[in-house]
Amino acid sequence: MSEASSSFRGPRALLPLLVLSFCLPVAARAEGTPTDGGTPAPLASPEPTTAALSRDALAALEQRILGPGCEPKLLGDAARSFIEAQLLCDAHLSFILIQATLDGQPVPDTQRRLKALLADALGRARRPFNAQKGTRVAGHTLPHSVLYRGYVLLMVAGMERAGLADAESTALFDALAAQLVEALSRQLLLPSFGRTIWPCDSAPAAAGLLLHGRLRGNADSRAAGERLVARLLELADLPTGFPAKVDAKGRLVEPTQRGTTLAWTGAFLGMAAHPAARRFTATLVDGYCGHPAGSALPLAACREWPRGVKGPEDSASGPLVFGGYSLGASALAIAATRLSGEHGQWHLHLLNAAREMGIRDIVDHPGKRPLEASLHGWGTTVRPW
Repeated sequence: MSEASSSFRGPRALLPLLVLSFCLPVAARAEGTPTDGGTPAPLASPEPTTAALSRDALAALEQRILGPGCEPKLLGDAARSFIEAQLLCDAHLSFILIQATLDGQPVPDTQRRLKALLADALGRARRPFNAQKGTRVAGHTLPHSVLYRGYVLLMVAGMERAGLADAESTALFDALAAQLVEALSRQLLLPSFGRTIWPCDSAPAAAGLLLHGRLRGNADSRAAGERLVARLLELADLPTGFPAKVDAKGRLVEPTQRGTTLAWTGAFLGMAAHPAARRFTATLVDGYCGHPAGSALPLAACREWPRGVKGPEDSASGPLVFGGYSLGASALAIAATRLSGEHGQWHLHLLNAAREMGIRDIVDHPGKRPLEASLHGWGTTVRPW
């Protein structure tokens, strides 16, 4: 999560995909409406992997991502800079393709497509991170950003998990995991950009290390991933909750717990099937999510700030809508609740809200908003690896 925009700073693990203006009447589909007063139930039958994006839409999304690329801004708004957009587009489209393979619905030429996305992530997608000193890893010069390294590690972990790895990707998987293990032995919480540390940005790296430990039988990777998760849990146990920012010694810089950071962390730990994901997702749902249109309508959204706190709107939260609901937290909660065995009802209600508020136009025309389309596609297909 970057500090590229001086006017919109914050833990940018967020992607506003929803237009949740709940002030207006909505004729929502009553899909997944609770019958017991609102008690969430597990998601019994997740929609097929390709439900969010048709094959034609996937092809259009791939062409846009690997061609012109993803705009470094959110929802086309130049005021909301998001310089890491290309990396997220590459990675999340790869996650969608990997999950399709794992679900028995592979897209033609999946391995070739994954290798092209990985090459893009190792090339132009690293530019926003190049201000940091890089290190040679398996023939590539990679920035030290924990966000960048975590994403690339997850991309090659997915190839390994789906049986689509080759000698080159496996060598990168092993070398990058070893580099992260060594870096974490010196400093357990690493920065994403410059010296600023958003603890939530360590979640992709933790997930990648846990998967490397499992898939490659590597005890060092598994242990480092567990230590990193344990540190995130320690921060979540603070009286102020899971902080947005800390310094290199773990001292609080921005202590207030936010919806986007909880959803982001819960989702990525859930990808690695780690039980700690429940802590972050449950905290998000219990403290930040609700039914802004009333309990009669199956529409859900999540706040950015704790109840009673009127925090600013920024690229992490933003924009905020009626009642302080956050487009970023609500969007990321789609993935976090899908990965949870306890919050399937919330997942359905978040999907209802996205559908009723126009996500279909983004999904049907992914070339217009590739970042948002790839994030929504990931949120509606993701499963534990």
